[in-house]
Amino acid sequence: MPKIDLRLYKNEIRSQMRKIRREMPPEVAQKKDKAIYERLISMEQYRRAKTVVVYVSKELEVDTRRLMEKAWADGKKVAAPRCVENTRKMNMHLIRNMEDLKDGAYGILEPEASLPILENTKDAVCIVPAFCNDYRGYRVGYGGGYYDRYLSGFDGVKIGVNYSDCVRPRLMGGRYDVPIDILVTDRYIRRCCPIKHSAKIRKPMNRGRKEKQYEERKGQGRTEPLL
Repeated sequence: MPKIDLRLYKNEIRSQMRKIRREMPPEVAQKKDKAIYERLISMEQYRRAKTVVVYVSKELEVDTRRLMEKAWADGKKVAAPRCVENTRKMNMHLIRNMEDLKDGAYGILEPEASLPILENTKDAVCIVPAFCNDYRGYRVGYGGGYYDRYLSGFDGVKIGVNYSDCVRPRLMGGRYDVPIDILVTDRYIRRCCPIKHSAKIRKPMNRGRKEKQYEERKGQGRTEPLL
């Protein structure tokens, strides 16, 4: 069986998903966005979370701005990503309102650098974007590796959001791809990676150590691109 170039494969998936989203009528996208939002706020994981870590949506993405306003109204903290200059990492900064966001990398609204960085993610949910998701929780993102690096040290619940048109039964992926726990679409909520309970109680690993191990493993000659 010929070896498949994972980078080309994922680029083709991105192209297909862009086409689906561009051809989606605005009124259909708005209806799907509303359905995803309503499913999200109905979830126990959202209700229990003290902090909502969320990307700031732009064109062709599932809308998150309504969710941000809802989280503030519910008394939750909201954190949004800011890229760390000259790296492929990002920090999540706590924001108080939309005015805390300014034009940043890749034309995306980002928190100001002076805002506090979220450190404790134990009681948080992270809303994860993707071009395409599969039933197992894996995703094709934007190709920079930012979210896989961040999620490798995230201690809360990872929730992917996507249009049902952009979900496939199974995607090919690299060994460092980090799956989400739950997928929310306009049609359903799907648990992807149930928590496995071990007989042994392990001491939690802090985020800094997990990120360090992730980077060490990545540097051992692996060739798979990160998402």
